[in-house]
Amino acid sequence: MIRAGVLLFGADGIAVIERIRDGLTYYVLPGGQVDPGETLAEAARRETYEELGLHVRIHGAVAVVNFRDSTQHYFLAEAIGGEFGTGNGPEMDSPADSEAGSYRALWLPPHRYGELKPKPIGAALAAVPDPAVSAAEALVTEWLQAPPGFDEV
Repeated sequence: MIRAGVLLFGADGIAVIERIRDGLTYYVLPGGQVDPGETLAEAARRETYEELGLHVRIHGAVAVVNFRDSTQHYFLAEAIGGEFGTGNGPEMDSPADSEAGSYRALWLPPHRYGELKPKPIGAALAAVPDPAVSAAEALVTEWLQAPPGFDEV
């Protein structure tokens, strides 16, 4: 399965989807499956709108994560319109006690980047010594030059 998502930074941290499923709470980057005929960047833009309610400009690929049977392509994005938290994709109405669990857009602050999934991206961002959002964003901007590949186990 091919998936695409974004890393989107704001004043309060990085945009994530809070998932509550099977009694667990965790944080994932916005994104999802690439539809037939869609480019990776198009899928990342569509998923960002569906999940966050934001229109974004894609600045480029920043990471590839291999996880089980999926390859996840991540892009650095910049919000150019819309309203954060108004995503209306079908998953956004899922209740916490459903099989799929719940989805909610929020800003994850820098001191919590280590909780982010995919874990290799969360770990890399959490390892940035400067706690400012701009420091993590600077690291990801460097990744535009040569996007790293990660294997998540």
